[in-house]
Amino acid sequence: MKKILEIFKLVKGYRRALVSNFIFNILNAVLSLCTFASIVPFLNIILDTGRSSEPPAADASSIMHLWYQFELQLQDYIETHGQLSALFWMCLSIIVIALLKNFVAYLSVLSVAMLRTAVSRDLRSKVYEKILQLPMSYFSNERKGDVISRMTNDIMEIEFSVISTVEAIFKSPIMIIVYFVSLFGMSWKLTVFALLFLPVSGYLISVFAKGFKNAAKRGKGSLADLVSIVEETLGGIRILKVFNAESQFKNKFERKNDFLFQLMHRLYRREYLSSPMSELIALVTISILLYFGGSIVISGELDGEFLILYLLVFSQIIQPAKALSDAFFKASKGYASLERINEILHVEETVSNAHNAVNVNEFKEGIEFRDVRFGYADKEVLKGVNLTIRKGQTVALVGPSGSGKSTVASLLARFYDPTLGDVLLDGVSLRAIAQEDVRKLMGFVSQDSILFNDSVKNNISLGSNGIQMERVVQAAQIANAEEFIRHLDGEYDFVVGEGGNKLSGGQKQRLAIARAIFKNPPILILDEATSALDTQSEKLVQDAIYKLMQNRTSLVIAHRLSTIQRADHIVVLEAGHIVEQGNHEELMAHGGLYKRLVDMQTFEA
Repeated sequence: MKKILEIFKLVKGYRRALVSNFIFNILNAVLSLCTFASIVPFLNIILDTGRSSEPPAADASSIMHLWYQFELQLQDYIETHGQLSALFWMCLSIIVIALLKNFVAYLSVLSVAMLRTAVSRDLRSKVYEKILQLPMSYFSNERKGDVISRMTNDIMEIEFSVISTVEAIFKSPIMIIVYFVSLFGMSWKLTVFALLFLPVSGYLISVFAKGFKNAAKRGKGSLADLVSIVEETLGGIRILKVFNAESQFKNKFERKNDFLFQLMHRLYRREYLSSPMSELIALVTISILLYFGGSIVISGELDGEFLILYLLVFSQIIQPAKALSDAFFKASKGYASLERINEILHVEETVSNAHNAVNVNEFKEGIEFRDVRFGYADKEVLKGVNLTIRKGQTVALVGPSGSGKSTVASLLARFYDPTLGDVLLDGVSLRAIAQEDVRKLMGFVSQDSILFNDSVKNNISLGSNGIQMERVVQAAQIANAEEFIRHLDGEYDFVVGEGGNKLSGGQKQRLAIARAIFKNPPILILDEATSALDTQSEKLVQDAIYKLMQNRTSLVIAHRLSTIQRADHIVVLEAGHIVEQGNHEELMAHGGLYKRLVDMQTFEA
């Protein structure tokens, strides 16, 4: 029951739809009962078994008394107008009731449809919003395929469980109550006898449901593993083909796929067994009722046509009771998916705005890294970095791979917060400044040019409220992108494809540079921004970047040391420590790590 209530919390905000569903379900149950009850007057008409006297006075307040009164009125009509006329009006009444019943049932289903789609929409929005707010460390530890699986398959599973949950709360109990009230009205002895079997069936159903949630959760986790393999395959298909690794990944996929098959086969075998077991329990109950009810008819306590009606109504309890039992199974699966969704929604946001975050609209003085330490998991990357970047200064970070250069840039953009120490902007800790204000002051061009499946102009003007084509074109010209854009089909309206896969590496990088130029920020972070360019384009774009960096504060991460010799200040990192600082000439004269790196690249060239 706890699982059903947890799923129900997702829909309780939609009170109007829930109230509508509740009312329509009551009407549907009453109209269904009227449809089945029409069997008795129908038999009276065609078999001519009308009443000749009223029931005993002791039954005057019972449902049976009212029914007997109706049968007397029907008998009078038959005697006055004939059986054929009564049969016509009886059949017409059945049609009208059936039309009303199905119309009400349709309205009930419509309200459920609104609930299931609304829940899916809400969950997708919550998860996507949370993804945008999650710290970068989360994406370092989690697989993209697993996140995608939770946003698709798990939310779809919750959507299905919402249907079952609403039926379990608002439909099945109403149907069962209405039917049982009518059954008590027809024969309380027979109904009490039937109720003795309900605890037994409930116990058997709970036995099958036990352990279902854990199995469902394991199934979702295995499916996420499979999606991750597919996502990796699509992202690295060229490498797989070049290294003839297709069979290796195929075997890896097949192992996961077979494991998922075995797991889901056991899961569905258990689920599908619940349906025939519920039906078997119901048929055994009806068979026993046939014997007990038949003995009541033989004793004269109940008319034969009412026993037929009783069994017909009782048989209709099977479907809502079965739906109620199925709801527990589906709620278990949905609850397992809901837990996986909540794992994302409840991730702690380690990088977030302070309660009294300061708003900053301009950059005035400089940036300071004050005894900054930072690590990923158990590995410390920066070990007490102290660095000052004055406004208007171009500072280059160099050093071997893994020395912490990109981490310094990530801390400045506040993708992460330092483990110890602080990063200050104009003397104010970045933790105290609103994140959007920090990033509003910064432009970023990464080594891996990242474009979105949108038009050229939308990629260049990313994050702006309105597209100003003059600025877009100007940024493209400065980044040496105008020439190839004019040859694209649609020019600035050309859609670059997923990840910009319709463009070459150099073209993608130039659009990424144009995006930073368009933003026109006071602080630039350039992570080897020209690495993907050919020799001719590199010179043109490098000149554009030099012009762009004038009167701006720039942090340049350089692997190709020839590109940063004109920097105002060069910082050499090794194993998380700053080992050298100065300009190009000073560092070359010092003869330390920087000179060795320059000599090494000169020799390789």
